[in-house]
Amino acid sequence: MAETVFYNVTEAPFEIYGVYEDKEKGGFRRMPAEVAQKVHPEILRMSDFTAGGRVRFRTNSKKVVIKAKTVGGFMYHATPLMARGFDLYVDFPYGHQYIGATWLDPMGENVEHTLILNGEENDVTVSFPLFGTVKELYIGLDEGATVSTHTPYAHKMPIVFYGSSITHGACASRPGKCYEAIMSRKYDFDFINLGFSGAAKAEDAMVEYLSSLNMSAFVCDYDHNAPDAEYLRSTHHKMYKKIREKHPDMPYFMISKPDFRYQKEFFDRRAVIMQSYLDAWNAGDTNVYFIDGSAFSNGLDTCEFTVDSCHPTDEGFARMAAYIGDVLAKVMKL
Repeated sequence: MAETVFYNVTEAPFEIYGVYEDKEKGGFRRMPAEVAQKVHPEILRMSDFTAGGRVRFRTNSKKVVIKAKTVGGFMYHATPLMARGFDLYVDFPYGHQYIGATWLDPMGENVEHTLILNGEENDVTVSFPLFGTVKELYIGLDEGATVSTHTPYAHKMPIVFYGSSITHGACASRPGKCYEAIMSRKYDFDFINLGFSGAAKAEDAMVEYLSSLNMSAFVCDYDHNAPDAEYLRSTHHKMYKKIREKHPDMPYFMISKPDFRYQKEFFDRRAVIMQSYLDAWNAGDTNVYFIDGSAFSNGLDTCEFTVDSCHPTDEGFARMAAYIGDVLAKVMKL
């Protein structure tokens, strides 16, 4: 096998999506620490989790070597691969093909893992861990292999997803199986994952940050983390109005709890989100959309598609991606 040349993914022609390099402290982040600390300690703790992060490039190398150092990312009900691993997809003319994945040892030491390609000129996407912090990432390619910029996304301005641990990606088996990543591959759009496990509560500082982002659409999916229906009532439409002030024309999607159960609390919560949607529509907003989380399971027991009666399995995420993706594709002409 040819000698390996390692490249720092922060340098051209590699392109980073969904996260950015923290040049002061090192590693990668989803949102600034100075903003996160204004919101809640848990948001600060998770602000450097790399959910939704991707590095994209093009190469004819016969192998891709992942060399990385990560910190944290352990969950008792999730795979180490999801929490602190990387997975790799190649874009072929007939679609995206999953090639393989790598996970790091419990101590987070630098680990190298080789994935084999076909040696043709390929667009490659490597997904970052969902619940770990990536401190260093290098891509190893065959000596003499070409390396250039990945074919751009067809829809370049990102869709922003804000929500709970389900939005965050728990408990997909690996990074590329969260519902946003599945839809991104199918419809060729960029995205930012701002799911925060147990901590998405639409605080004013968070809403201010969300409204400041450049985005093509906003997906509001934090129902699961709101303490109760009354909390949703006091925050949900308030967040919509704040974001709508800064983004008057973009599609705005409101999702009710994916882990729906036939109990009064769940109906009450869904009614709040439906009313938030109706209030927006009745005020003249024709670019706002309600997505009923109870529909993801096609009328079956939602818990059948979860790991722990809450967080989706890969099948659960696939169902979410199919339903939400269909709505987004029709609205945004993806």
